[in-house]
Amino acid sequence: MRAGYQIGPPLYGYRALRIRVIGLTGHSKLRAVLVPEWHTAAVVRQIFVWRADDGLPFEVIAERLNSDLRQYPPPTPNGRWTARAVARIVTNIKYTGRQVWARTAAGRPVPVEQWVISAPMVHEPLIDERTFRQAQPKQVAAGGGGHVSAA
Repeated sequence: MRAGYQIGPPLYGYRALRIRVIGLTGHSKLRAVLVPEWHTAAVVRQIFVWRADDGLPFEVIAERLNSDLRQYPPPTPNGRWTARAVARIVTNIKYTGRQVWARTAAGRPVPVEQWVISAPMVHEPLIDERTFRQAQPKQVAAGGGGHVSAA
């Protein structure tokens, strides 16, 4: 994780690129790294513009996305955008080019201070740190240092 490898399915806006790496033992392993998927990455960037620059609530952003599902395909096939899906994107620090591990333990959220967060730029960011902080819900951004995730 600290090296930037993706564990689990890729985030909306990215695809997993499989690469072969040689471990410390000299054995070859397949790993996945996140690379932007051009169409959905543009949707993620638009969500952050509407949130950070225009201050739109998650519900309004979901309505805008649902108005043109061809331009803004939802994260689930044949689905629709919800405020919760928008919030999961907006609050996920991985969009800044970092990897995060241990956000939950036994299915429960872990305090931000206990997360394992990679160095910056382990994969291509879709948004910058300033935009990420501006887009955060006010109560979370004030108390959580802007590094939150519901995903």
